[in-house]
Amino acid sequence: MSRHGVLGALALLLAGPAGAHTELVLNRQARADAVSVETVLFGPVQIRLSAPDGHVLDERVLNGPGRFRIDGVAADGLAGLRLTAVPGKPARHDGSEYRQPFSAYADGSISQGFHGEASHQDAANAYAVDFALLMGTPVLAARSGTVMEAVDGFPDDGGRALDRDNTNLVRILHEDGSMAVYAHLMQGSITVKPGQWVAPGAVIGQSGNSGYSRGPHLHFAVQVNAGMRLESVPFRLRAADGSVIVSP
Repeated sequence: MSRHGVLGALALLLAGPAGAHTELVLNRQARADAVSVETVLFGPVQIRLSAPDGHVLDERVLNGPGRFRIDGVAADGLAGLRLTAVPGKPARHDGSEYRQPFSAYADGSISQGFHGEASHQDAANAYAVDFALLMGTPVLAARSGTVMEAVDGFPDDGGRALDRDNTNLVRILHEDGSMAVYAHLMQGSITVKPGQWVAPGAVIGQSGNSGYSRGPHLHFAVQVNAGMRLESVPFRLRAADGSVIVSP
């Protein structure tokens, strides 16, 4: 069975730039009136299950990974169910600073900053920063946390709009509930696994050109679940010498 799209009579919607990579699914179990939500994300995921008329049947935070039964769904009400899923639980960024997510010896100029016209206009990416990096530059954790998601396997052939959701990435969950996203990583380069704790400066992968990309670079954003809505937040990032290279 496909993990994305339409599963039998049940329609699946995914929210946020992680898109299908959230691996959140809606399945029928053995009984026709048994519905479950499955997530492989290592960490919280807020879900909302709605009827075709928009009535909310269930809304909760699941602590993944796992499969979670949703009770109270009538057998004749399965068709047209809509599941919306947002990584993380509702949270506020605590203002922590971040370290440069690549070596001090790498030439990583900013090719697109906050509210960049090319691709930083939506809520989830408005406060993202793109660093132009040579292919294969080691990417480092900018803050400690738990690897929530590691998506690999997409080729480094960037530039196609249809590949917008086919991006190799690592999502790291921080202590305050915020999440850092490191995207467009090189195929086969990710060195961490979901559930793994990483320290600042740990190598998590290499820069690449996967997904919708105009050239090798690292897309870095700090996101929070703002209540069933994935939003990027402004952050301060320092170079290895302590100088500020990104500031709100």
